[in-house]
Amino acid sequence: MDIFDFEELVSEMLDVNDEEREELPDIFYATFDIDFDNAFEFVKRLILHTPPVTAGLTGKSYHAFISRNTPVILMKVEK
Repeated sequence: MDIFDFEELVSEMLDVNDEEREELPDIFYATFDIDFDNAFEFVKRLILHTPPVTAGLTGKSYHAFISRNTPVILMKVEK
């Protein structure tokens, strides 16, 4: 899990497209009044409290945030 995974999650949450991606930390701050890097540290701990899911291809179990639009894992940590 890295900052790119967090960017993917936040981009989907805030409907930020690829062209707006460079401004994601500013958009995030304007929306939540939380620094992007601090939020990433928080989410790394929060993800451990999500219910485990099993990846379809590998069968591995993860704590994960799942896309609301497509059946993909946006951010994960192996259980």
